[in-house]
Parts: sequence; structure tokens; C-alpha cells
Amino acid sequence: MTRRLLLILTSACSLLLHADDPENYKRPFPPFRVAGNLYYVGTEDLACYLITSSEGHILINTGLADSVPLLKTSIEKLGFQLSDVKILLTMQAHYDHVAAMAEVQKATGAKMYATPGDTPPLVSGGKIDGIGNSPASQFTPVRVDRTLKDGETIKLGDSRVTVLFHPGHTKGSASYQLTAGGKAVLLVNLPSVVQPLVGNQTYPKIVDDYERTFAAQKKLRPGIWLAAHASQFDMQAKVKAGSFNDPGGYLAAIAEAEKAYREKLAKQQTAPGRRSVN
Repeated sequence: MTRRLLLILTSACSLLLHADDPENYKRPFPPFRVAGNLYYVGTEDLACYLITSSEGHILINTGLADSVPLLKTSIEKLGFQLSDVKILLTMQAHYDHVAAMAEVQKATGAKMYATPGDTPPLVSGGKIDGIGNSPASQFTPVRVDRTLKDGETIKLGDSRVTVLFHPGHTKGSASYQLTAGGKAVLLVNLPSVVQPLVGNQTYPKIVDDYERTFAAQKKLRPGIWLAAHASQFDMQAKVKAGSFNDPGGYLAAIAEAEKAYREKLAKQQTAPGRRSVN
């Protein structure tokens, strides 16, 4: 089988597997400046962020496998070039945020920086993950060039981005802090629950990670905050209003996520066949 035919078949299988993805995962959204050198270049719901600098750019998240043309068009509409991306980051190593990462990496030569927890899923193409390892959750494997440390600052030209480990949703979920346009900004990975919290053999410390993440996120006080999904921070309403300043909304989002987590944890702990945990 030729490499070209293999790529065609792989692409076709991917389209079939993800045919039931929500339409807002795929639907384009006009790119825009959030603040300073921070831009939104994702779809209606899958958030991708471009951080520009004097020596190239940082791209956080890539969306679905077929999203590279959309990313290229959005970045060009803002006056930049996809080819100038030097560093790739992700907020969580799930296919809907990283499936196009390998193609972007190949097209740009950019270096992939990843947390220790999300490196195995990235290099395995989603085969090493806690959500079932189904073909629908897999993607083209990504080469990881650098392993990140919690709290370290990534530097590129005149841009600075600080990494915050917020595991739970995935073992290596991360949020990012930066200053853009003189404003403190947080790209937060909200810790929603997609895996079993009790009896999770592939992620035995999942509850401990959620507890640490919620404790850490509740201490943060961003003025501008965004998330991995546009719907999580009510993006379209904020674009329409012309302002992303929303400190109260951040605390409310964290509280809502924690409430949902604790309800699922309590339900799983008291499920038939399990002893109640006091």
C-alpha cells in the first residue's frame, strides 16, 4: 500500500469516526484579538489560541484532524503566518484539541512542549489514555520535543507564558498564564469529569488530582479568562459585548465545575456494590 493511499484511507476513517462530533466543533468562527498579542483562531467551540512574538508564535490547541486549513486561514486573516509558529502547546491531550497537532508540527517545524502526564497520550496518538482507548479518540502521533515543569515560564521573543499543571480531566491537563495588552490573562483548563472517579485502574490518583486542581484554581484571580471550549467562557456573548473582563464569571465557572465533580464522585462512591465513603 502506498503512503498516499494510506493517508487517504486514514483520513476517510477519521471522518467516519468523528461524523457525530458536534457541529460547533467544526463550524468556523471569525478570528479575533482577545488582548494585546493574544488571539482566538479556533472554531465556534474548540478554542485555539495564537500568542505572537518578535521571534515567531505560540499556538495552543489545534482542534480536529481536518482543522489545519481553517487554522491557516484564521491566522492569515489576522495578518500572521502559520509557518511562523515555533512552539505548540495543548491544554489537554484529547483528540478534539490535538488531532491536527502532528500535521501542524510537520508543516511548521514547530516544537511540541507537553506536560509529563499528557506526553504518553500525545506520542501514542491517543492510545494511552483513560477514556477508553477507542479508535474515535485516537489521532496521528505527535513528537514531543520538550517536557514542561509545573510553574515554568516559556519564553519566545518578547512573549512569556507560565504553565500551571491542573490534572484531572487528563493526567497532564494544563492552564496558562500570560500578560497580554497589559492585562493578566488565564487560559484555564476547566476540570470537567470524563473518566471514572472510583476504581479507575488507568488513573488511580484521579481524585487526588482533582482535589489539588480545584484548590489551586480557586486561588487564582484572573481578570480575563478563557478555556479549552468557547462555550465554557461564553465566548460569543463576550465578543458581542466587546469585553472579556469577567473575574466573577471565572469563580462561578470553577464553582460549577467543582459542584458537578463532587456530585459525580458521591454518586460513584455510593453506587451498588461499593461501600459508602464517609
